[in-house]
Amino acid sequence: MKIPHLVVNLGSIVLLILLFLLVSSSEAKISKEKEVHKDRPNILFILADDLGLDGISAYGGELVETPNIDRLAKEGMKFSHMFVNPYCTPTRSELLTGRYPFRTQTLFPISDYERHKNDVLKTSEPSFARQLKKAGYRTAIAGKWQLSFLSKQDWVRDFGFDTYQFWQIMTENNERTTRYHNPYYRRDGKVIHEEINDRYGPDVMVDFLTDFITDSHREGRPFMAYYTSLLPHFPWVPTPDSKDSSLSGSLERGINYGVPKYFPDMVRRLDYNVGHLLETLDRLGIADNTVVIFLTDNGTDQHLYSKFEEQTLYGGKATLTDRGSQVPLLIRWPEKIEPGSENTHLIEAADFLPTLSEITGAPLPNQSIDGKSFAKSLTGDDGSYQPKEWVHVQTANGRYLRTKEWIVTDDGKFKRVKPYPTDAVEVDETELSETDRNTLKQLEQTLKSLRD
Repeated sequence: MKIPHLVVNLGSIVLLILLFLLVSSSEAKISKEKEVHKDRPNILFILADDLGLDGISAYGGELVETPNIDRLAKEGMKFSHMFVNPYCTPTRSELLTGRYPFRTQTLFPISDYERHKNDVLKTSEPSFARQLKKAGYRTAIAGKWQLSFLSKQDWVRDFGFDTYQFWQIMTENNERTTRYHNPYYRRDGKVIHEEINDRYGPDVMVDFLTDFITDSHREGRPFMAYYTSLLPHFPWVPTPDSKDSSLSGSLERGINYGVPKYFPDMVRRLDYNVGHLLETLDRLGIADNTVVIFLTDNGTDQHLYSKFEEQTLYGGKATLTDRGSQVPLLIRWPEKIEPGSENTHLIEAADFLPTLSEITGAPLPNQSIDGKSFAKSLTGDDGSYQPKEWVHVQTANGRYLRTKEWIVTDDGKFKRVKPYPTDAVEVDETELSETDRNTLKQLEQTLKSLRD
């Protein structure tokens, strides 16, 4: 009679052993995954909106002090020849896909697509978020999308983002919304307007990403947090730090561009938000293994002027000039980049997808891309890095190739580059040396061949 009891006990013991082995195996797998992820750097990518070199004190801007952004220059690498397209949507699509705007048909600002109800960026295009997700990264984006209409909610996730929070430009009733005061945001498909109506919009975006970063760290997962800041794009209205901050709501609702005198306050708030994100990395103890990128999508708005190297400078957004397309780029990577270093290589927006892939070990997409990785130039391995000879800049109104000395436009003009912020000067072909003429003719042919 005792034998069945013994069998039951043995069965229980076997079951317990199997459960123990299963749990141990799972824990070992998790531990191994964490160890693998430990060697992969996190990515914090900050993209400011409508801010040229003149807006950052580390680059000689004198309008405001930007100590938190400047910290990235002191602790990382400052780039002197970073180029984007002078409009938001063309730059954002090129950053994400690694492909020039004429290939992705994203030549216009979002308002033009919105007006004609056309699609913007197609989900068949590459995405650096999608590639990092394939490599095991958690991915998030917050701020401004500008690549499709948020009525198509699946699009954001189709580009590889696990979670997102955006300002939604229009309500479902086709009414214009606010982005700063009483903001109208959408988080993972759900409008969150009511629960944040007493808060300053950009702060809500930063809190969303700090929560994402904290959760990723607790899970032992590498992350890519993409902060596409709303600041300091118009309407220029008071921030929480402004003396008359109570006017923010009425100004944002009442006028299109806002009041230029608030632009400096908005740059300061951008810097404050950058500082909050950096403090999050410090608090969690992950700053040393996090690549922080600060970039802007185009130059400062033409309606604004600032102080740059003791001169008054008007913004160049939407213009095919260096004031429209030459922008700040700062990268900090404590374990790899020498503090206070400078990079003089030509870099363009398309280069970020392959660079992020090389840094993280993520695969490259199957589609052809225009970008070239500059990862080796970050770590001082310039001996094996062959820098680009030119960059491509484009809007719907024209395009050009730019070297460090010359610009060749698609309407056949040759221009000699001048130090920023002076515009390039057109030159007469007959006044050129044979060497310069041959160089420019080659560039002209390259520009034409890009569309073939």
